[in-house]
Amino acid sequence: MIQARRSLRAALAAMVVVLPVFWSMGQLDTWWRPPLNAVVYAVMLAVSLPRALVPLRPGGLLGATAALLAGAICAVGCGMLLAGTNWYEAAGAVVFALGVAVPVWLRRFGPAWRTAGTIAAIPFLAVLVHPLPDEKSWSFLGWMLLASVMAYAWAASIHILTASEPPPPATPSPARSRRVAPSTRMAIQLALAVGATIAFGQWTDPDHLVWPVLTALIVHSANRSRGDVLWKGAERTIGALIGTIIATWLAGALAPGDSVAIVALFAILALAAGLREISYVYRAACTTSALAFLYGYFGQTGSNLLAHRLLGVLAGSIIGAAAAWFVLPVRTTDITRLRVGALLAAASDVATSAAGGRTDHAALSRLAGSDRELAALTPTVRAARRFGLGPARRLDNSVTHARSLANSATTLATRTVGPDDTGHEFADLTRQINHARRSLRESEG
Repeated sequence: MIQARRSLRAALAAMVVVLPVFWSMGQLDTWWRPPLNAVVYAVMLAVSLPRALVPLRPGGLLGATAALLAGAICAVGCGMLLAGTNWYEAAGAVVFALGVAVPVWLRRFGPAWRTAGTIAAIPFLAVLVHPLPDEKSWSFLGWMLLASVMAYAWAASIHILTASEPPPPATPSPARSRRVAPSTRMAIQLALAVGATIAFGQWTDPDHLVWPVLTALIVHSANRSRGDVLWKGAERTIGALIGTIIATWLAGALAPGDSVAIVALFAILALAAGLREISYVYRAACTTSALAFLYGYFGQTGSNLLAHRLLGVLAGSIIGAAAAWFVLPVRTTDITRLRVGALLAAASDVATSAAGGRTDHAALSRLAGSDRELAALTPTVRAARRFGLGPARRLDNSVTHARSLANSATTLATRTVGPDDTGHEFADLTRQINHARRSLRESEG
């Protein structure tokens, strides 16, 4: 029931922004003729911006605006270069790969930079979806920037009106000497994966470049380790293949220009926003389905296109997973141990302060952030245990036990009773947490 409510809220939050943005871009057609690609681009921004703005505080809106405009200028410029020939395509591919990698690298500087990087990366996803070839003119760039401002204005306004207390920041990973930081490794992996998929698409099927490149970006989005990329990449690939097959078949039953395709497109976008809270499979299926209906509306449909789309999805997934697995890999066991250690340390601080009769709100915030980070890795570790693959499978019990201890610490610390009533419970919980921390250090050694 709680999961269903969260999914419904996510779907409503997305549509509350998407529909006004679509309406606003349509109103511009009363006086001018905005390019169709600018309208599609604004809608794609509106799908992703509400979620990206969730951790943003009111004082950070100006920085988020700068991040979005910087990302939009770079992304649109890359799209215009990729629409060219010869060295323009090569330059566009290089700049695009660097443009999506830099926001990942910025994670190392803290939560504020992480949020700004996430916002700056959204235009690169949105600019890939263009039913018509991108124009190479200053007026087209201006329209795309106006679309960025329009989408951001609606998303920021809704965020200000409905924003609650943002979630606690994630606990940063400790710096490791003599090693390349995980954020740097992931940025390099993403740059190589995107560059390789662009090269593959231009070589094999330049008219359908969106499918391999978008798949590689989705596979690497919010990844935390090579196992995480492999597992989520498998989920996303399965979902994308299912969504592409079904939507291509359904869109083929509609005539080009049929308004039913637009209605289906917005319904699927709302469904995607809600179902992403449940599984990446559903999100990937909905995303590719929406694209199939969009292109079908402009006459790009039929069984002959299905092979192109399936090939692009498979290639993007394989290239993305290979980059994460073989290029400066971030081991799942290392990241999981760091997350478990951070969670247990925060739980120990909470239990210790609560045993003394006080509530350490800073420790509770760290505990919530650490638990959220570890929860994101839990499906990957659980899948490793279920299929018996990799050393991460041996950490499943440690992850489950650590999250259980953290939940007990939070529950006891927030109970409205005196310390004398629960002193023995805190003492027992502290012993369990310390034992779990010693066991983790011994297993790591």
